[in-house]
Amino acid sequence: MIAIDKFTIQQHEEKYEERPLKSLLYFDGKDLNLKVSGLVIEKQFELPDYFLLLINWDCPFEEGCEIVVLNKSLKIVASHSFTPFYNSYLLSSINEQSQNHYQLVFNGSDCFELTIDYPKQSLFSKVVKVSKSTL
Repeated sequence: MIAIDKFTIQQHEEKYEERPLKSLLYFDGKDLNLKVSGLVIEKQFELPDYFLLLINWDCPFEEGCEIVVLNKSLKIVASHSFTPFYNSYLLSSINEQSQNHYQLVFNGSDCFELTIDYPKQSLFSKVVKVSKSTL
């Protein structure tokens, strides 16, 4: 899991409540013609088979977190949304537990296990699996 800074996201100058729900995604400054949910790329990683992006909504009181998985051809293959309804998902840390298995910690104490199954091992399996876990 290598931290990178190759991806950027479209900047919006409007008031927060007027900003669009999706933003254009760029790779090395090139427009990918893809839109992703969120406003700020918080973390981005390159792995052998995919890229992993964690994008937030730039709203510390009701923060959401979007997980986006792109293949090496820069196409979105999966995503998962931690929506802030009645909760906030301010990313505290991400740790690689083993190959394609990660621990996400939000707000210092809300812990989730993230599993990325890409390339998919089975036709019917999900690429992104998330489950609540403990610290």
